[in-house]
Amino acid sequence: MSTSKQGDCLMPGSCRFGEGRVALVTGGARRVGRTITTALHKHHFNVIIHYNSSRDLALELAALLNSARPDSAQVITGDLSKDVAQTAHRLVAETVQKWGRLDLLVNSAGDYFATSLEDASEHDWDKLVNINSKAPYFLIQAAAPHLRKVGGSVVNIADILGERPSGPFSIYCTTKAAIIMITKSLSLELGPQVRINYVNPGAAMWPENSDVTFKEEWLSKTPLGRPGTGEEVADAVVFLASPSAAYITGSGINVCGGRSVSN
Repeated sequence: MSTSKQGDCLMPGSCRFGEGRVALVTGGARRVGRTITTALHKHHFNVIIHYNSSRDLALELAALLNSARPDSAQVITGDLSKDVAQTAHRLVAETVQKWGRLDLLVNSAGDYFATSLEDASEHDWDKLVNINSKAPYFLIQAAAPHLRKVGGSVVNIADILGERPSGPFSIYCTTKAAIIMITKSLSLELGPQVRINYVNPGAAMWPENSDVTFKEEWLSKTPLGRPGTGEEVADAVVFLASPSAAYITGSGINVCGGRSVSN
């Protein structure tokens, strides 16, 4: 079992590698996004916490981080399920306006719900595709000029379901497969100035409405036999954003307890 705690320094001697740099974390107010935001802040990034409906959580987190390091966290809002390209470009523009630069984009915002073939609607398709695939693409498009200026990077939060699908989540699995391919494809366009990678979480911080039977079945096929933590996912993001990953792009890290190799 992992012994890391939220915000632990992963690379002794380089805990301040984010100093003077700015990270935009979409969906950064809650669940895995919150742990990612907190870990990056611990490594001295200034952070922009994006939220849609979690205003109170975003403001609470910003206040907590600013109490530890003044003027180091701000919030920004936008619904990434609607007017996707326009919203994405606005979020990046406001980020750069606030701090004058952007060094790291973490696409953590996402949606997750079951969609059987018989019952899936066009609205279900559009909502999942917009948030999980389309929004990251246009956020990267908007961020690219700023990231190129500073030799920055992108980390996309995908899902092991993007490689090992499970029903009845066909639309969700498709959107996560898409973000994996977006990462690989854009690494060819963004290099050599910008690195782009992804993290595939497995069972980490289950949604509140997760089916108990599904969770039990999933863990029974996970070699490590337990769910992961948000901190373990955040550790992978911090590594990919760090100088230790300077020769890594177009690649992914599976943080899934071995689920990616089980039957």
